[in-house]
Amino acid sequence: MNKQRSRVSKVLSRELKLLPPGKFSLGWLTYGIGIKRWALLAILGLVLAALGASLSLAYVSVDFSLWLMETITNVTHTIVDSVTLGVAFLLAGAVCVAVGLFGIFKAVERVYANNAQSDFLQTALRQRRMDQGERVVAIGGGTGLSTMLRGLKEYTYNITAVVTMADDGGSSGKLREEGMLPPGDLRNCIAALADTEPLMEELFQYRFRGLGPLQGHSLGNLIMAAFSEMRGDFASAVREAARVLAIRGQVLPSTLDEIRLGAKCQDGSCVEGQSKINQTINIDHVYLMPDKPRALPAVIEAIQDAEMIIIGPGSLFTSILPNLLVPEIAAAIKSSMAPKVYVCNVMTQPHETDGFKASDHLRAITRHAGTGLVTHVLVNSGRIPPEMAERYAQSGATVVEADLDALRLLGVEPIRSNIVDVTNVVRHNPHKLASRIFRLVRKLV
Repeated sequence: MNKQRSRVSKVLSRELKLLPPGKFSLGWLTYGIGIKRWALLAILGLVLAALGASLSLAYVSVDFSLWLMETITNVTHTIVDSVTLGVAFLLAGAVCVAVGLFGIFKAVERVYANNAQSDFLQTALRQRRMDQGERVVAIGGGTGLSTMLRGLKEYTYNITAVVTMADDGGSSGKLREEGMLPPGDLRNCIAALADTEPLMEELFQYRFRGLGPLQGHSLGNLIMAAFSEMRGDFASAVREAARVLAIRGQVLPSTLDEIRLGAKCQDGSCVEGQSKINQTINIDHVYLMPDKPRALPAVIEAIQDAEMIIIGPGSLFTSILPNLLVPEIAAAIKSSMAPKVYVCNVMTQPHETDGFKASDHLRAITRHAGTGLVTHVLVNSGRIPPEMAERYAQSGATVVEADLDALRLLGVEPIRSNIVDVTNVVRHNPHKLASRIFRLVRKLV
């Protein structure tokens, strides 16, 4: 019943047409804004206070006073006079007014805490719609995941980003040497989901270019390092950093175990470390050390509760597969009845996925983590300008071929859509991608 009421209410709020400012709108009657209950309580308090004052000063009829006292006496078996009754009503009314006004204040504060829009009703309705949005889990790492999150947060606030902990390059690598888990990919996802001033996000992402030992570190990584030391654990540091940027949703590490990524090449040689694997040619498979890290319990809960699970986009071997190699995460995804969408990369990644078609990406996932992880594969149908494709070819990257028949033979449903953004680089357009994902989830759920 609650789910059905939520669905109906969601449709009503989406279709609701607001009146011009200054006129009463039926939008105020929408369930869940948090204003009506407190306003009614305040009005009730005023009525009680007025009735109490009238009884105390004998401003109401004698018949009514006698009837009211007789009724209360019969119910409570206590004899009361009109003055006592009036004072009690007056006090109860004052309490109701105070509580009602406080509730209204808190409702307004909740909506406007991180939102500068001027129209409260529109802001409240949007807040409620986003709070009631679909529950989505996005799994990956790197710039691909953070790019997609910027689009997803325009449709729902019920987002859980699950991020790989195998990063060992740059600022994250330096912090790992000091005994801290890598914060880089987490930081990017937190910034992507931020609902704060752009300057604050820019500051959080700022990377020092000088200043000696700070060179190469991003401020966000250092803030998370400070929170980790203050709170005593990495999970708390992630939560505090997310709170600072007032993110919409949550960002979770796939595991809190200290892991490293290894790769075995087709010639039998092995490479250790994500940053080195990025430059490795002819990867046969990747693995984690230790091989069975524990998943963060909150990640498993989010997957079990998800209405859609999204895998990717991002580097196949170094951003996506490290998450799926955590046994509990792979098992939770397989057991979920939600649609499971793999967002295929638009371009191949030099060294890692040279010559890979869409089906090759899916085969790699299946080979590493088993079947049942993907039900749909989203591939790009947008046009890549020849001059852009040529420029990428010079660095060893080519357009990923959407071999739809091969995908169907692998037991998944391919979905073609123009989800590309071609500017000075080729990458997924966060808004096109999110729009297509939510059209799919609303069709299937």
